[in-house]
Amino acid sequence: MSVTMRSKSGDDGDDSVNLMASVNRSNNGRRPDTSVCWIGAAAVSLGFLLQILILGVVAHNSWAIRHQDSKCENMSYSLIIDRDKLRDERDQLKIQSRNLTEEMELLQSQYNAMAASRDKLQEEVNRLKLSKTDEPCSQGWTSFKSKCYYFSGKGQAETWENSRKSCKERGADLVIITTQEELDFVSSIFPVTWIGLSDKEMEGRWKWVDGADLLGDEFWQIGEPNNNENEEHCAEVSRSAKKFNDVPCNRKFSWACED
Repeated sequence: MSVTMRSKSGDDGDDSVNLMASVNRSNNGRRPDTSVCWIGAAAVSLGFLLQILILGVVAHNSWAIRHQDSKCENMSYSLIIDRDKLRDERDQLKIQSRNLTEEMELLQSQYNAMAASRDKLQEEVNRLKLSKTDEPCSQGWTSFKSKCYYFSGKGQAETWENSRKSCKERGADLVIITTQEELDFVSSIFPVTWIGLSDKEMEGRWKWVDGADLLGDEFWQIGEPNNNENEEHCAEVSRSAKKFNDVPCNRKFSWACED
């Protein structure tokens, strides 16, 4: 009987030991790990921060896109205004160009009409000149190179003014010499002859009786005109020199008229 009891008592002790070990193992399995908790918390925080960063980037990009769209709209509006202004300027230039073209055509037409009228008048002048040269000079006049000349009578002599008066009474004026041939012809008649040249209106400005200025000085004698004693304001030609010479206008010489 006693052996059996010990055996049972021994079994109960083993069970107690096994139960305590099981309890201890159970308690060890439920103990929390602090490093795992920190990693989880950090992951949650990073995820939250990442979401905030993403939202910030999205918001910034949205604002930038809206700002860029507004800027593009303003630029587009400005370009449209500039385009319209350029179109208006182009249209104005077209109108001005068309008006200028019309004015140019009108001026060209007027010029053509005036040119035609000028040519017609020139033909009439040429015809009159031709008819004049065909007609002989009046009695007492001498013909030379299609012109008619009147020379004072032999032994007649007058001042420059009276000589011119005599020419005007015949519907002419003192001779105007334009060529060397004409100078040789006029100067060959008398020893000294008055011609229609003077600087009576302005000293040093020699003018012909028709108001034209004397061009060039090739017909003057060497050293002339010299206005000796400030009294030489009229021109004469001599047979010997066959050149112009200034002398006092009150001297008396023969004269030559030109029709």
